[in-house]
Amino acid sequence: MAKVHVAETPPQTEKDVKEKVGPIRRFFDTHLVGNSDSSEFSEKWRENFSHHPSWCDADMSLQQINAGKATGNRIALYARSLFQRLLYKLGEFVQRNPNKVLFIGILAFTICCVGLKNVTIETDLVKLWVSQGGRLEDELSFLSRVKEEYYSGAKSRKHKREASPPPISPVNVTVHKPQPQESSRPEVPRENGLGGGFQVVIQTPEVEGQNVLTKEGLLRHVELMNEISQYTVDMYGENWTLADICFKPPPPNLPKNPLLATVGRLLEKIIPCIWITPIDCFWEGSKPLGPHPALDFGEDIGSLISSLPKGAISWKNLNPTAVIDEVNGFLDLRTIKNFFHRAGIGQAYLDRPCIDPLDHECPETAPNAFKRCQAYKKFDAWNQAMSPEDQIVLEEEKPPIKPASSGASIIEEILGLTKGRRRKREELATTQSTNSTKPTKDDDYYNYSDDSEYQDKGGSKPGRKKEDQNDINCKKYGRSFLSWMDKNPDKWEKFLAPELMPVYPNYGKTMTGGCLGFGRKIMKWPEDLIIGGVQRNQSGSVKSAEAFQSVFLVSGAQDVYQRFKDATTDTKPNFDARRWSAGRASEIIQAWQRNFTIKIYNHRFNHPEKKIRTVHPLASTSIQDMLTEFSQFNYTIIVAGYVIMIIYAAYTQMNWDGYWFAVESTSCLAIVGVILVTFSSIAGLGLSTLIGVHFNAATTQIVPFLTLGLGIDDMFLILHNYNLVIQYVKRKEMAVLLKETGMSITITSVNIILAFITGTILPIPALRSFCAQTAILLFFNMICTMVLFPGFIAKDLERRKA
Repeated sequence: MAKVHVAETPPQTEKDVKEKVGPIRRFFDTHLVGNSDSSEFSEKWRENFSHHPSWCDADMSLQQINAGKATGNRIALYARSLFQRLLYKLGEFVQRNPNKVLFIGILAFTICCVGLKNVTIETDLVKLWVSQGGRLEDELSFLSRVKEEYYSGAKSRKHKREASPPPISPVNVTVHKPQPQESSRPEVPRENGLGGGFQVVIQTPEVEGQNVLTKEGLLRHVELMNEISQYTVDMYGENWTLADICFKPPPPNLPKNPLLATVGRLLEKIIPCIWITPIDCFWEGSKPLGPHPALDFGEDIGSLISSLPKGAISWKNLNPTAVIDEVNGFLDLRTIKNFFHRAGIGQAYLDRPCIDPLDHECPETAPNAFKRCQAYKKFDAWNQAMSPEDQIVLEEEKPPIKPASSGASIIEEILGLTKGRRRKREELATTQSTNSTKPTKDDDYYNYSDDSEYQDKGGSKPGRKKEDQNDINCKKYGRSFLSWMDKNPDKWEKFLAPELMPVYPNYGKTMTGGCLGFGRKIMKWPEDLIIGGVQRNQSGSVKSAEAFQSVFLVSGAQDVYQRFKDATTDTKPNFDARRWSAGRASEIIQAWQRNFTIKIYNHRFNHPEKKIRTVHPLASTSIQDMLTEFSQFNYTIIVAGYVIMIIYAAYTQMNWDGYWFAVESTSCLAIVGVILVTFSSIAGLGLSTLIGVHFNAATTQIVPFLTLGLGIDDMFLILHNYNLVIQYVKRKEMAVLLKETGMSITITSVNIILAFITGTILPIPALRSFCAQTAILLFFNMICTMVLFPGFIAKDLERRKA
């Protein structure tokens, strides 16, 4: 505010003042000075002017300075006089035409509200908080950029080949067309893992500080992981499991022929999902890997490939390296063998310790495998020595029912192809010369020429030892025997020597430093990623832990789309490949993740009634769902907040005349002011939508209340000065009101708007949208307060004068 002081020197004559005035000052004095007349105001206004001269009227302050009665900052007063003159004209126009102003203003705001029908609430965390133009955005957009470059390059090369004219060949000269060369640019792999998500499940103890690094705690995590791997969602006529949407290592690129293509499909069934879990340190980590259902190739295939497990085949009993080595003897699988070797798959999980050595499926190759048959022989002798009434009765195990699987059909297809090719080779051999003794080499043929050799391999041989009775009984009652041992550890010493007793691993020592996935050379899970709340002993080994964490990697929508683009009916019987798209794949992924979150929240391991929760989910959709939930307008809170503001505004502007409202009461104006500020905020949101500013959580939770508070502040200032102006001004009240009050409102509003406009240069999209929307809403609030609200005040002034 420009300061004006009363001059202590003798007053100068008008002639002296004019002689000192230059052309610039004369120009400003001509246009900005002399428009106000103190005779139009009351004595009370003059008294107020003597205390706040420049705030009341900068023009009159300049008159006092020109008359030599005061001193002050002329430049500031000239600027203030200019703005006050403009505001005076605005108020004068509003008071003359209140109906036109209100009609045009409300119509314009209503038109802006039309944009709300196209509201888009952004809930993607990356699009909200990843800096535009930064390194993270560049890395996240790497896949789409590479794909675009690859396909655009391939398209341009195709156009060039089509545009080039064919070569003119001479007569009687054979021209061989060159084969089209494939692009040297590397193709984007199908299973690239980019654009995917994650899921996390955390297991904690029921009592805080309790150690979960026990047999019970680990087996509970195995059970939890096994359940998660079989969660399904029903969409588009099919059941979708974690194996359908999880990220898997890309299969090796095999030579293009029908036989190896069939092998490739078999590999896709066997290659498991990648997840980061503490149970990968143990054999039990193979249980959730599946496949679900387990593969069953039948007895014929089992006799052909002796390294295949008998019956159901899964990662619990599969030695992939042994199978590949055996099959490589009659089928060229060098590519797959090299793939397994580089990944370090080895025996997979068969050489890892068992969490529970009494598990009937714990393999004999495990470091702590329990020799059940030797133990059963000791147990049977001890049990038979007891009296009949004290003898322990074990339950005989029933033969398992073989599950249906498509694995056998794939193997039969392989065998059908090889037998057909071998038959063709034999027919070809009969037409060749009898002197030819060296057959031609074909990588797709078996090295065997007689199918009887397949039958002999792995079959019964004369002289094979007959299985003794103890082994037969061990198979019949072994599972029941192990279950009895697990429930009665106090009786082991009665029939077992110490060296024959089950050996439980040192769980903490085994997990020290982390665990390895099924590909040991490439899948190394850090200790900090899989266990938490770790305590160590003096040697540095893990002694106890308070939490387990498993992370499931989920493929991107494009990967899942590519995975099932050419799916056959034996994989998904009701699958409709014609309607399959990346959009549907994305919907399936999100539905599965949400189903995962709901089921873990409601898991039986949790007891919300006791305020105990031991398993905690987190999916990449969880954050998005939370953002979506918080980004929705909570109309109850918004309406309640605005109602409270209306009540407060009406109460503070209320004047009583006995038992009724006084004439000078402005409660109705206060209510109208709150409604107008609300309406202007809605119109501002509509305009921001029209210009492409997306909504987010800040828009719905912060912006409405922020703009309401700032807008109501200006409204109260106008109402307060309105009651004063009508006391000492009898004409052009709205002009004087805006001249005195509008200056402060304009300066503060413009400063705040400029501050938020400056915030739009921030690289964070969420903050940029918030600043842009707030600036727009504050501009609309300023227009509402300076134009529309004075229109209603002018109507109220007519009521008072009536």
